[in-house]
Amino acid sequence: MTTGLPALEARLAEGLERLNYPPLDWVPVTTGPDDRAAADVFIVGGGMNGLAAAFALRRLGIVRIHHIDARPPGQEGPWLDYARMEYLRSPKHLTGPAQGLPDLTFRAWWTAQFGEDGWERLGYITRQDWAAYLSWYGRVTGAGVQNDTRLQKLSPEDGLILADLEGAEGAQRVYARQVVLATGREGQAAPRIPAAFEPFLGSAVQHSSEPLDVQTLQGRRVVVIGLSASAFDNACTAAEAGAEVVLLGRADVVPTVNKMKQSVYPGFAHGFPDLPDAERVAWLRGVVAGRVAPPRHTVQRAARAGVRMVLGVETQDVRRVDDGLVLSTDKGEFAADLVILGTGFRFDFGGVTELAGIAHRTLLWRDLPGGADGPDDEFLDCPALGPGFELRPRPGTDPAGFNQIRCFTHAAQPSLGNLANDIPQASEGAERLARAIASDLFVADHAHHREALLGYAEPELLGDEWTNPGPA
Repeated sequence: MTTGLPALEARLAEGLERLNYPPLDWVPVTTGPDDRAAADVFIVGGGMNGLAAAFALRRLGIVRIHHIDARPPGQEGPWLDYARMEYLRSPKHLTGPAQGLPDLTFRAWWTAQFGEDGWERLGYITRQDWAAYLSWYGRVTGAGVQNDTRLQKLSPEDGLILADLEGAEGAQRVYARQVVLATGREGQAAPRIPAAFEPFLGSAVQHSSEPLDVQTLQGRRVVVIGLSASAFDNACTAAEAGAEVVLLGRADVVPTVNKMKQSVYPGFAHGFPDLPDAERVAWLRGVVAGRVAPPRHTVQRAARAGVRMVLGVETQDVRRVDDGLVLSTDKGEFAADLVILGTGFRFDFGGVTELAGIAHRTLLWRDLPGGADGPDDEFLDCPALGPGFELRPRPGTDPAGFNQIRCFTHAAQPSLGNLANDIPQASEGAERLARAIASDLFVADHAHHREALLGYAEPELLGDEWTNPGPA
């Protein structure tokens, strides 16, 4: 039996009302240099993290939010773009961005449409269904995202952050007191491109995050590089489109364990950020050393699609032959009409164009005492964030604006664990972020709030409590 989404939405609204939502707007208006009210928070990114952050902020009474996304409505996040998995890695029971509200979970959304029997039949969540759920989540939480709008630059100015935007209606400028960068896994990163393939980027070589024209793959020879989940996803997509696909991996065996699944519990979510720097680095190095297994259902999909896998292969040279490429390896040569690099992203904070004015002054993990000791791990290029996801300045540099810009993306992992990394701890991350912003806004406005407190004069007693109190 299904109840339908209208009934679920009515129940959600009733539950929020019982929780006194929306709360009082307690943040005083700040006027920007343009004589308009500044946004209390400017959010970049309308995917899961951006939507969860916006709702967490509104639940704390922070309502002047300017929220943008570069993609069209319904296309936010990677799910309908470069994500090519059949199913999500995360199991269906995880509550994701629901923030403790049962009627805001994926399960509630699903069962309202397909019933409890439908939930029992559901194995893993498809990426299309997850995208549809997030679109619903944004609507029922009142996200109000300004789509087709791209951030060009952030600049500290007069105690605020100036955001220069470009959208369908042309250039726009927004002043904000706080900025949240919820720009996804690639937000402060760049595609990792092995040197041998760089000269051929374009029609012959592409990264897994680029558009893939499946209509042109029938009968073509496709080589996919890597053993990550995204490498398997792209190999499956190409094979299912009729390509002859070979998956090349440097490792001798496919990883079989995903150690990060062991981190999905409250102690890790709330305690990891409080570990000493060296301890956090040690944890991450341990996970990286073990590598992360692709999901079982993804490998099964590859087997069904007829993907050929060759392990222990190192590409030594790439050359163009006729209309294709030939990859010379220590296990022979492989011909390809198209090479897809499932090699992930490398952190590149300095390459983020919108942060060009402050990136060189931002404290990175490699700048911390002992940060450069040991292996030169890529996560050392992540920003060394404060406890509320805020950027920190390098010692001796201008600190203006740093504690007002917050990195709510995968680049936060060394500093704060998985709170901005994926579905399992999306709620904990959004709530931590919102509390930090609420605290900073209160402290910045403490004189206003003190004056309001001392000037508060609504009487509790009206003088008519006793009609005839009598003599003392």
